[in-house]
Amino acid sequence: MSPPSDRSTTQARLLKTAAVVFAAIGGSMAAWGLDKWVRYPEARASQFGFDAPIWPAFTLFVVFATGVGVLLLWSAAGRVEDGEDLFAQRHRRHPSNTEDEPDSG
Repeated sequence: MSPPSDRSTTQARLLKTAAVVFAAIGGSMAAWGLDKWVRYPEARASQFGFDAPIWPAFTLFVVFATGVGVLLLWSAAGRVEDGEDLFAQRHRRHPSNTEDEPDSG
């Protein structure tokens, strides 16, 4: 891996900022769900004959999804800080492709 450059530091900072913004949005959605859970505990969802409270499931789903998103962005920032180019192999033609062969990707 190459040593971190100013560009990778900026990219890592942007990824960490995105993680914090994502956490703030997810946290506010979870707080809203928690508020609804406290105010309207009788609200229920029904599907396939099963009846369950809606707000606990909504709130836990938002917390879980937010945690996964933040973990993904933060780990990507760490990889960029270590000098990894996350898109190095994704947008280039492979050496096995020739000019007269169309790229399959």
